[in-house]
Amino acid sequence: MKRITTFIIAIIIVAPLVFGQNTCPPQVYDVLATCPYIIDPNEIALDPYTNQRLSLGWVAVELGHTWSYDGWACDPDQDAVIFTASAGTLIQEGVYTLSETATSVGLHYYDITVVDVPDPALQPRAVTGAIVVSVLPANQKPILCGGRP
Repeated sequence: MKRITTFIIAIIIVAPLVFGQNTCPPQVYDVLATCPYIIDPNEIALDPYTNQRLSLGWVAVELGHTWSYDGWACDPDQDAVIFTASAGTLIQEGVYTLSETATSVGLHYYDITVVDVPDPALQPRAVTGAIVVSVLPANQKPILCGGRP
């Protein structure tokens, strides 16, 4: 019995090392209906492999302020990945941070693309998701008055 238990434990430990491990958790993309703003779904990137709209999330920011959005990507083949963005400043070091200063009121759509870097004999694959940024007018301070209106 001890031999069988030892064998099973060895298989549990060694199998992932031999056959590889998918360390990427399933991704649940932000459901468009959860965004509190009326957005154009046609502005959200469409995954060419699943035909699913890849809405990564949304950010609300006041005009003139800087917003940022953090995320990451994982490749099931454990290939290196490279991020690009349609606009803004993109910092990447295994994860990404996209940021920009809001300069105009309204909804703005930013695409984040991740491309894997596979073996040279294979074609790279890319996936693009969208971040929706709602830039709101600057909030005005209230006016405090004395007396009755």
